[in-house]
Amino acid sequence: MSEPKKDGFWKSLRPLGPYLAPHRQMFWVGLACAFLTNSLGMLLPLAIKYGIEAIENGKGFRLVIYSVIVLIGIKFIQSIFRYLMRWILIGISRQIEYKIRADLFDHLETLPLAFYQRTRVGDIMSRATNDLNEVRMLLGPAIMYSFQTVVTVLFAVPVMVYIDLNLTLLSFLPLALVSLSVKKVGKVIHERSMEVQRKLSDITARVQENLAGIRVIKSFTREDSEIERFERLNLEYLQRNMHLVKVSGVLYPLMAYLGGLSTLAVLGYGGVLIVRGSITIGDFTAFLMYLGMMYWPMIAIGFVLNVIQRGRASLIRIMELFKVKSDITDPEQPAPALDQGLKVEGHISIRGLSFTYPGTSEPVLRELDLDIPAGSTLAVLGPVGCGKSTLINLIPRLFNPPRGSLFIDGVDVLDWPLAALRSSVATVPQDTFLFSESIRENILYGLERDIEEEEIIKVVRMAGLHEDISGFPDKLDTLLGERGINLSGGQKQRTAIGRALVLESPILLLDDCFSSVDTQTEETILRSLKDYTASRTTLIVSHRISTIKFADQIVVLEQGRITQRGTHGQLIEQPGYYSSLYEKQLLQERIERIS
Repeated sequence: MSEPKKDGFWKSLRPLGPYLAPHRQMFWVGLACAFLTNSLGMLLPLAIKYGIEAIENGKGFRLVIYSVIVLIGIKFIQSIFRYLMRWILIGISRQIEYKIRADLFDHLETLPLAFYQRTRVGDIMSRATNDLNEVRMLLGPAIMYSFQTVVTVLFAVPVMVYIDLNLTLLSFLPLALVSLSVKKVGKVIHERSMEVQRKLSDITARVQENLAGIRVIKSFTREDSEIERFERLNLEYLQRNMHLVKVSGVLYPLMAYLGGLSTLAVLGYGGVLIVRGSITIGDFTAFLMYLGMMYWPMIAIGFVLNVIQRGRASLIRIMELFKVKSDITDPEQPAPALDQGLKVEGHISIRGLSFTYPGTSEPVLRELDLDIPAGSTLAVLGPVGCGKSTLINLIPRLFNPPRGSLFIDGVDVLDWPLAALRSSVATVPQDTFLFSESIRENILYGLERDIEEEEIIKVVRMAGLHEDISGFPDKLDTLLGERGINLSGGQKQRTAIGRALVLESPILLLDDCFSSVDTQTEETILRSLKDYTASRTTLIVSHRISTIKFADQIVVLEQGRITQRGTHGQLIEQPGYYSSLYEKQLLQERIERIS
């Protein structure tokens, strides 16, 4: 992700407006409860003042008892409003956290494959969890404590001035330094908070990658090396946090020190005023209580400022994700033919297709011309990196092909609604991914209709998975570990094949999905697929001649160009990549038989 622009304070918080809007009324109710909580608290020093003065004036204990009853009543009512304040304001922050998380997930689901190829999953996870938690703290405790501080100051200061103006000014002299400190330190806290969150993203990304690749790490005995790498990242994160603490940690003792100076000044000068008779002991007690009430808000400024700046930094990072827009969207005006609900035949036409990945300059595909009649099978063969998988990915628009270069049933794929296009195409990708659910749920993952058990069994048989499943304790309902870790590579691929077959889409894309399947099982699957693919347009990408030799037409891709095309019989007679690979694989099979 790119470095964010430095927006002003209020501008950076503007994205929260739409999330606060639905809670506007309850938000004001919560603030009203905060106002009443602190307002009632402001009455306590006055009640104590009158109680002390009653004792001084010898008015008896009736007024004292009355003052105590008032204090108890105020405290009781105050506790009710304090509960309501926290329940409403903290509750709103939780609801907004929920909504932002939901919107963020929805947004991430719309982003193109290119975004995920250039962005670390761990970084995304950090923004969606750690950063979102910081934003919640900004919306809940930070707002609540900030408002309480404002109300306390607005109520306490006038009463303190009423008691004695000079005493009030003297008590505020040390606190005048607070605003200067907050302004200077706040900027540094924000910048260092951004650094901390970025480093936390690095750690999250590393952990996610490490756990996903734990098999490789253990196979190559790289545990110690990975521990060292994590220690370095963890140490850098600690150092960034310590840099932040050095600044944010100054605020609390600074506020405590300034508050202590203020109290000492009041005690000294207030004693003189009492001796002179300018104020009563009751006045002085009330003044000290009001000063004490302001003491915590002043100390809390450090905490609140830290929470606000961390939340603001995190909000900026979350908004960076929202600012990423997908270039793969539904057309503004779909092709007229698609509005008539016509059946998809599956005729694919490729005309002068060249493609370059975003952010690169070298074309992956160069001037491809292909016509794939509906119901026919095309096989694509070629060395690693020649563009085979890219061609597969362009058909369902995982990437956008240039306009006028790729058509299905005579309609440019850019003019197809995404849902209609992708529901017409079933894909078995090169990298098999299974969810941590049952085998049944993985096979039925893309299906939106009800299906009979017999149909599932039929698909499982076609995918060559029936014998394996019969050996599992819970058959189709066997739960898989993360990414299907309790299945072999071949079993994963066959499960993915079943997931595509059950959709019965008019176009079937098989991207090197037999690489982990033994030759005998592969032949069994291909035989069972013969009737299935007879009525569907099928594209097969493979490195094995045995997988593709039955195709209606075969093309060889080299450096993004078609260098050979024809049937299996035609291509083995031509000098070139296909016949050379055929002879190598034929020799390899003979050696395996002898062995």
